[in-house]
Amino acid sequence: MICTGNICRSPMAEVVLRQIVAEDPSLAGRVDVTSAGVANWHVGSPMDTRARCSLNRAGFLAEGSLGAHADRAYLDEQDVIVVMTREHLHEVRWRLTNPSTEVVMLRNLLEPGLDLDVADPYYGGDIDFDECLDVLSRGVRRLTSEFRRQLDADSFEA
Repeated sequence: MICTGNICRSPMAEVVLRQIVAEDPSLAGRVDVTSAGVANWHVGSPMDTRARCSLNRAGFLAEGSLGAHADRAYLDEQDVIVVMTREHLHEVRWRLTNPSTEVVMLRNLLEPGLDLDVADPYYGGDIDFDECLDVLSRGVRRLTSEFRRQLDADSFEA
């Protein structure tokens, strides 16, 4: 999961995906989840407290990883990279040298081909974080369905 600073959108998506994967016997142990930011502003920092509170309100209690930078080495190690915006897509594609890594915009999982950004809640309040989490959760659920299909896993309704 990739966003700008790796303290709001991508760590929230990471926590949601981690929890869904852990609860799905067809994915648990087969899908590793991380997050990072295209900017290196918050390396080593925990997620924004407002993001954490939004996750808690929605029942996603797993911890997220500390802020990381999506440099070339990090990106090249990934099989699938999910970005939040067109700008992130551009940055990731510019840095990425592994031709087998798939890059996906999260909103395209919900609204294919529209290339819509996931709004950054950073300058907003609780409602903005909750709305962002709703979009992330719906996108992640669609992503897990795709993982199941690609892994030939048993059907499991996310």
